[in-house]
Amino acid sequence: MAEGTVVGLNALKWARIIIPGILIIGSVAYFALFMISDYCTEIDNMNETDPITEFNVQVVGDSLFGSDADGCASVSTFMSLRLWLEVVDNSVPGATVIGDESIPEQYVSGSWNWTVIDGGGNDIMPYCTENDCDEVLDEIITDSGEGLIPDLVETVQNDGSKVILIGYYSVPKGSEYEPVILEVEILNDRYNEFAEANEGVYFISLKDVMTPEETPELYSDDLVHPSQDGHFAIGEYIANFIIDEHNKETGMWFR
Repeated sequence: MAEGTVVGLNALKWARIIIPGILIIGSVAYFALFMISDYCTEIDNMNETDPITEFNVQVVGDSLFGSDADGCASVSTFMSLRLWLEVVDNSVPGATVIGDESIPEQYVSGSWNWTVIDGGGNDIMPYCTENDCDEVLDEIITDSGEGLIPDLVETVQNDGSKVILIGYYSVPKGSEYEPVILEVEILNDRYNEFAEANEGVYFISLKDVMTPEETPELYSDDLVHPSQDGHFAIGEYIANFIIDEHNKETGMWFR
């Protein structure tokens, strides 16, 4: 067989392998983009069809609110669509409570009805895997209700806003956060106790939304962040909490 014929046959063989793979990857990317664009379109439609403007919500925190969210498919997106208003999301993946460019610095002062705060996970991990965690936890929030998060809550409340503190969900076995489960639980407990002791501060435990045993599909493949379905579940849960609390005060939501 001529050398040119052999080369041609090999090229054809590899084309049969590579081209279907490219088509599959392209299809996945297309459908992912379609879903992302669909949520973006829904947000655009909301902004064009008389959204609620007399009620303001801000979110500050870490990647829980959006690290695995593609495009518009984040916790704040699903909060926005449920509340039918534009939730201002100032959260930053990787943000810490302690240090420069911190979660307290994300907060923008203004006329907010609700401010949703999460944070502390990136302060605990990885520092507390090799060091005593008491100092870090106490700087975030002490067991007596002092620290950077209580200071942030005071700032927010001085603007007239109610506050929701978010407690982290449990992580699956094999997660990089598994070694610091105890420290995260201490943080959650301190947030909860602080909320119970202070009027206008509420605590939402995301363990009520997702658990590794009952809802594994709500976790992303990294076993740390929410999946897109997880972002939807969290966003809906927080939004429904806000609506329920508003209904208790006024008797009805805006829509």
